[in-house]
Amino acid sequence: MTEFYYVTLIDAPREKVWRALTTAEFTQQYWHNTQIQSDWIEGGQVKFLVDGRVSCEGELFICSPYEELSYGWNFSQNPACTDEQPSRVTFTLLDVEGATKLTVRHDQFNNEDSPTYQMVSAGWPYVLAGLKSLCEKGITRDFSQLYV
Repeated sequence: MTEFYYVTLIDAPREKVWRALTTAEFTQQYWHNTQIQSDWIEGGQVKFLVDGRVSCEGELFICSPYEELSYGWNFSQNPACTDEQPSRVTFTLLDVEGATKLTVRHDQFNNEDSPTYQMVSAGWPYVLAGLKSLCEKGITRDFSQLYV
């Protein structure tokens, strides 16, 4: 099965990591200048906006604050990905003595040659490094700018 799987420890409480994953003012700082948008009601939509345009979108599957977040992932505006079915990304947050163990699983790709899989498997480590830095140190560096 083709999937991206990543585990990291973030020296910040789950509430802070959750806000960084679900609040536009935070995602814009570390995630390719995107602003996440959703009403956070399961069955609703999650959208990533860049300069007011949707770059990625999907259905919200699970929204359990501070514990689990899962949604569909479709690069609807990327011509290389328009024929692909949405994949799924799931974040699991576990309290570890006041810090957060964050597990990211991105799966349900068409296959390992999927353009979406190729992009996210290379890009996730940069996004997650930015998230970790923001939550731990308040540094708003977007490591994705280093991604080539």
